[in-house]
Amino acid sequence: MWVTVALQWAVVLLVAAATLAGFGATSAGSALAGGAAIALPNTLFAIGLMLRMQLKGGVAATALLGGELVKLMLTIALLLVAVKFSLRQPVWPALLAGVVLAVKAQWLALWVTRKMR
Repeated sequence: MWVTVALQWAVVLLVAAATLAGFGATSAGSALAGGAAIALPNTLFAIGLMLRMQLKGGVAATALLGGELVKLMLTIALLLVAVKFSLRQPVWPALLAGVVLAVKAQWLALWVTRKMR
């Protein structure tokens, strides 16, 4: 699980760095905000799952679905905050690239963890 989280953050930072190099700081901030809006809730979800597994010895399906619902709501809230308050002028293609590549990083992590076994 931590490999997935680490790879997702690595992709987010890589996208932000590439955007900074190619398009400037405003675009990089938008890419970072978009990616972080996906990666931060996933990180918190992973921490919650690990704590629940250590304390209770397992994770019930209702806890898993509840955690997914909270993760989805937090993602939407972070995107709204990024667009409305923290970014002066969001660069939409960069923001969406950060979101899409952060989501796709989960598939990359699946591939990497399969290769590790």
